[in-house]
Amino acid sequence: MASLRARLARKPPGYRFTIGRVLAIYGAIMVALLLAALDQTIVATALPHIVADIGGLKSYSWVITAYVLAMAVTVPLYGKLGDIHGRRLLYIVAISIFLFGSVLCGFSQSMGQLVAARAVQGTGAGGLFALAIATVGVIVPPRDRGRYQGLIGATFAAGSIIGPALGGLIVDHTTWRWVFFVNLPVGAAALTVIAIAIPKRTQRREHSLDLLGATLLAIGTSSFLLGLVWGGETHPWSSAQVLGAFAIALVSLTAFVFVERRAKEPILPFEFLRNPIVAAGVASVGLSAMAMVGTIAFVPLFVQGVIGTSATSSGVVLTPFMLGAVVASAISGQWISRSGHYRPNALVGPVVLATGLFLLSRMDTSTTNAQAAAYMVVAGVGLGMMMQVFVVAVQNQVPMRAMGSATALTQSARAIGATLGVTAMGVIVNHGLPAGSHLDRGSVHRLPPNLRESLANALQPAFLAASLLCLVTLVIVALWLKQVPLREEVDTPQTEPAAPSISPQRAR
Repeated sequence: MASLRARLARKPPGYRFTIGRVLAIYGAIMVALLLAALDQTIVATALPHIVADIGGLKSYSWVITAYVLAMAVTVPLYGKLGDIHGRRLLYIVAISIFLFGSVLCGFSQSMGQLVAARAVQGTGAGGLFALAIATVGVIVPPRDRGRYQGLIGATFAAGSIIGPALGGLIVDHTTWRWVFFVNLPVGAAALTVIAIAIPKRTQRREHSLDLLGATLLAIGTSSFLLGLVWGGETHPWSSAQVLGAFAIALVSLTAFVFVERRAKEPILPFEFLRNPIVAAGVASVGLSAMAMVGTIAFVPLFVQGVIGTSATSSGVVLTPFMLGAVVASAISGQWISRSGHYRPNALVGPVVLATGLFLLSRMDTSTTNAQAAAYMVVAGVGLGMMMQVFVVAVQNQVPMRAMGSATALTQSARAIGATLGVTAMGVIVNHGLPAGSHLDRGSVHRLPPNLRESLANALQPAFLAASLLCLVTLVIVALWLKQVPLREEVDTPQTEPAAPSISPQRAR
């Protein structure tokens, strides 16, 4: 017992806190991430039942799109506010918003109400993701960060493993509404742990909040993504609604760039994108999110609609995907911390994920649950190998003063990529369905043989497109994500630069 206390009280070189304090903070982060991960995958397996109850298949992707769209808009603001006010209070606010949105989702009586409630949920989830990774960035040196961020990926995937099976059991034996109500006890535990473990900020740093930039970014991002979602489905691509959304996005984002170039402290540190490693890392995060979230959203539809099994079975098929991601992410993080090299994982991960997605694109009406599960294992291993690699590479290039904003940049790319992925795959699937097929009528897992074949044919090109995104990621990594030494100390306020500038490190 005495030796354990001594180990927990030890403060390793380069750390700001003792091991015991780091583990306590880290435990609080894990509980918050478990909340977000559990919700995302529970919803994925429940979606076919939800749209059969209160909406149609044409609105399938909106339940996820609203969630990640709200995340994309709010992540940069959480990142900046965390740099200004500290992250403990913002964690409490974010979780409270998330739980309020969960209650609204559970009581929704129409697809419109559910989509709006999911947007509220996403507003809170944006803080959970951005604040968690930024917190690790300011308490753990980059050299050891791979180990901790690998465990973040493992925790997220572990929650996702529970989610599909739990979601399937809930909708098969009760009602889909309980997939949202189950967040409440987990959220209460997260609030308690965070209030106890994360320290209050003892001194406030002088920062300025770019509210005009944040508003323009929110309007521009929302309009752009809404234009993509509406185009060809809700409204024709040439309609006033779609063209108007894109026009608003263009004007808002142009104004955002103009404002950010003159802001004292921009909401997103685009100055960092001049560094090719940061730019490559951000782009790779977005592309991998496009492939991952789209896959998680549409594999349950294949299992229930084409194979014709229950929601519980679709959750079981997703479980190998998450198991592969858990194991690969944990091993990957340990290897990065021990070797100090992240580039090999960044190169191999996209290849393995692309292979798994290509195998998924070959599935048809003769595919079994076992075959689908095997393909998902391959995809999960590929995802786990690079789940946190790109974030480690980006954080290694920025000072602690701007850690929240820089991390928010990667999480914004992840949220936007997730939205684009679900939207694009939804467009591909809907365009591949024959006119008048009415797949949105009744239970998805009781489709007649001809409609099962139509759905399989529509899903194949969507999975193939996701695999091609991984190859694009591989090209970006090979050309621009160079290996640089991982720092072995956490920057301190005394040593960090006065402005968020980058001191390029020698590539090797």
